[in-house]
Amino acid sequence: METRLLPFLTLFCLNYHFSLGQSYVTAMGLRMGSDFGVTLQQKILGHLTAEGIITSSPITNQTTGTVLVEMHNPLLSRRFNFYLGAGLHNRWLRDGEGQSLSKRGVSAVAGAEMTLGRINLAWDYKPVFHLNTQDQPFESETAVSLRYVFVKRIKGSKDKGLFSPSTKKKREKERMKKRKLKEKNKLKKEKSKNPKGKFLKNIFK
Repeated sequence: METRLLPFLTLFCLNYHFSLGQSYVTAMGLRMGSDFGVTLQQKILGHLTAEGIITSSPITNQTTGTVLVEMHNPLLSRRFNFYLGAGLHNRWLRDGEGQSLSKRGVSAVAGAEMTLGRINLAWDYKPVFHLNTQDQPFESETAVSLRYVFVKRIKGSKDKGLFSPSTKKKREKERMKKRKLKEKNKLKKEKSKNPKGKFLKNIFK
């Protein structure tokens, strides 16, 4: 029984060891599926990422806006992970008579992504549930997203996403530390160059 659990324990340990989320903070690019559009992913906190999608299709005369919150989990490293999420959508389309319609509802998503340098490639399956219509209330689509990483994750930093301190603040802190070290070194040098002060201190001890 214990030997059967070993593979699962090993996989759990690997997943825990590499549980660093995705290797980027902000990525944006093209989404290509049954509809074409743009996708923007922004890391929020820890493993949570917000994704905004706008797609359009000239064939079906429909445009869809979707906002999702996703949980990213690494498979082998933070550069290759899978994610699950849910959110809301609104779809604008025209019927056969040319009248504009709007379908609103809940969206879900499941996918996997790989990041190499500044390039992020993802595949996902996205089912949608329209809540304000009985005409085809359920639809689904698959798509491939090709994004460019605008903001990379800083090596050694904790996964705080949007709430992490900016690189500018970190640089300022590092400069302050360097200045303090320089001042300490100067004081040490001055003390070493003033043996009279040491002599007087030894007398009055």
